[in-house]
Amino acid sequence: MVLIEKSFKELSKMTEEVANKFFFARKALLVLNSNDIIKKYDLPYQAYLIKVEKAYSLLNEKQQNLINNEFFYQNYQYWWVGLYSKANFYRLKKITMLKFLEGIYHA
Repeated sequence: MVLIEKSFKELSKMTEEVANKFFFARKALLVLNSNDIIKKYDLPYQAYLIKVEKAYSLLNEKQQNLINNEFFYQNYQYWWVGLYSKANFYRLKKITMLKFLEGIYHA
């Protein structure tokens, strides 16, 4: 998959899907572990969580903040106003999504 050819909207959707799957995997692990279901079912969920966490760790502090606020813990919509101009924010967001997704899909 060549991410650089993806549009901003496609990258955004892909990153949102990663966040949704991350929370699903985390919740599934909690349910599986609380019910003492056979641990072999844990492996795909654990592997996904590790992959996302590794990709996240490749980001610098500004990029991690952006990923958290835009996709994982969406506290409020315009959190970036006062930190970035609109053009700089969208530029940083695209670079961040590319780097994050590269870490997930090309790890």
